Amino acid sequence: MIKHVSVFTLKDKSEIKHFVEMLEEVGKNCPLIIKSEVGVNIGEQPPVGPHFGDVIQIVEFSNLIDLQKYPQSKGHQKLLMDGPEMETVTAIDYII
Repeated sequence: MIKHVSVFTLKDKSEIKHFVEMLEEVGKNCPLIIKSEVGVNIGEQPPVGPHFGDVIQIVEFSNLIDLQKYPQSKGHQKLLMDGPEMETVTAIDYII
């Protein structure tokens, strides 16, 4: 199993709710994804210390091949084309 974790910081915070809905839709409808969890940061950005993103998505894939196919999938492409503009996106993939 592979976990793919993405932390998103949106340029326009008013788009968070819509983006969360988009991520949840991809998590439910993309056949490559085994499990998807989406969360919204509940705190504020501290003046000093680590950067906190706005939204996180944790996705599980059954294998490395499915992970590698995901960026070209219809769901991921919709996020790129129709999703909000990002300030930053940080991601990590690891074996579980």
